[in-house]
Amino acid sequence: MSPTNTDVNVQTPAPAEHETYLRADLNHDGVPESQLQIERSENIGPQSEGAADEKLSEPWPWAKNAMLGDLFGARSDLQKTGITFQGSATLDFINALNGAPVNGFSMASLIDANLSVNTERLFGLQGGELFLDFQSAAQTRQLNELVPDYWGFDAINSYGSFTELSQYWYQQEIIGDRLMVKFGKIDANVDFAVPCTGTNFVNSAAYFPGALVVHMPTYPLQAGGVEILTKPFEHFDARVGFFDGSNNYINRSTGATGVNTGTHGLGSFLWDNPGSYFLIAEAGPDWTVGGHNGKFRAGWFEQLGDTQISGVNGNGVGNGPTGTYAYANQQLFNEDQEGLQGLEVFGQFSWSDPNQNSTQWSMMLGSQWQGLIDVRPNDTVGLLWAYNQFSGNDTLTTAPGSSETILETFYNVQVTPWFLIQPDMQYISQPSPDSTQNIPGAFVFTMRLTFIF
Repeated sequence: MSPTNTDVNVQTPAPAEHETYLRADLNHDGVPESQLQIERSENIGPQSEGAADEKLSEPWPWAKNAMLGDLFGARSDLQKTGITFQGSATLDFINALNGAPVNGFSMASLIDANLSVNTERLFGLQGGELFLDFQSAAQTRQLNELVPDYWGFDAINSYGSFTELSQYWYQQEIIGDRLMVKFGKIDANVDFAVPCTGTNFVNSAAYFPGALVVHMPTYPLQAGGVEILTKPFEHFDARVGFFDGSNNYINRSTGATGVNTGTHGLGSFLWDNPGSYFLIAEAGPDWTVGGHNGKFRAGWFEQLGDTQISGVNGNGVGNGPTGTYAYANQQLFNEDQEGLQGLEVFGQFSWSDPNQNSTQWSMMLGSQWQGLIDVRPNDTVGLLWAYNQFSGNDTLTTAPGSSETILETFYNVQVTPWFLIQPDMQYISQPSPDSTQNIPGAFVFTMRLTFIF
C-alpha cells in the first residue's frame, strides 16, 4: 500500500461514543480531508504522488508520518485552513545483471513536492480543490541504455533530467461528488487506468496497460486537459478525459514533431494545438463484501491527429490508435480496522488495433500483501507478472510479432512511516525493441529508498 498510509502500528486512542473510528473525512489529527485526498492516497505511484492524510502529532522518528513533522505547528495549522503540503524523495539504485544489453549501474531520483488547497475551508468557495505538483528528476545514466524495454522497468524513469511544475489544476464539485470537473495540466494516470492501489512496484506495468504506453499523458509527459468525473449512482463510477496529445504529433509535410507536453504549459492544449488530442473514458462498479473492497473498470481511448510511428524501416506518420482496456482489484482479506494490512490481487487487460498501435494486446496480474510477517505489520511483499504482445505490422514496431514478458517481486521494509527500504528484482524477456538482436532475458535488481517529508 501507499507509504504515506502505512501507519497502522501506532496505537490510536479509542474514539468517543459519538465519533466514528477513523472517519473517512478526518486524518489522524482530526483535520478534515477532501474526497480528492482520500482517493489520491489510495492509488497513485511515486511518479504521480498526491496529497494524502498526514499524521503529525506522534513522536519522531518511529511514529511520525512525515520526516519534517509538524514544523512547529505550522503544518497542522495550514491543514486546518485547507492547505495540505506533502513531499517525497525516491532514490532507485539500479543494477542491470546478466542478459541485459549493457550490464551496468544507474541511479534514478525523483523529488515530488505538492500542495493541495481546499477552497471551501480557505476562503469559502464550496467544493473546490486546487492542486500544484513540483517535480525534479534525474539519473546518472539513461536507463534505456541498460535495458531498452518497452513498458518501462522503472516507473520514475525521467528519460533525462528535468525540474518543472508537472501538474497544476483546479477541480470543482458541481453536484457534490456525483459530478466534478477538473481542468489544468494533469497526469491522466491519476484518474484513469490504475489497476494497482499501491506505490511499491517499480515496473510501470503495475500502473497502466501496455496499449497506453506511448500515448497516455502521464509522467513525465503530463498534459493540459479537462476531466469530467461522475458517480451516477452509489458504487458506480464513470469519467471521461480530453487531453493535449501534441507529444505524439508529427507534421506530415515537414516531419516536425510536437511539443513536449511535460515541460510546456496549457498553450499547446488551448490555442496552439496542431489537431492532436488524446481521449479516454472509463466506467465500472466498486463493492465491499465482508469488509473487503473491490472494483472493476472498463475503458476506451483514442489518439486523434497525425501521429509519429517507428518501425523496422525508421520513423513515419500514422493515424492515432484507438483501443480498449479493463482492470480490477480485490482485497481478499484484511487484518486491521483501517483496511491497510492484508492481501490484495489485481489485474488488467488492454487491446488496440494492430494496424495503429505497436501493442496489439497486454495483460498483467499481481498481488501485494502488507503484514505477511506478524512482527513486521507495515512491511509489504509484492509479486507481478505482465505480458505485452507487439503488433505484427513492421511500420509500427521494430519487433513485429514479438512479445515482452515481465516478472517482478519486492519486499518493502518500513523503517519508519517516513522512511522505507525496498529491494526489488525483475526479469524481462526480450529486453530490446529490436528482436533481431536475440538478446536473452535481462535480470534487473533495484534498491529503492523512499523518504516522505
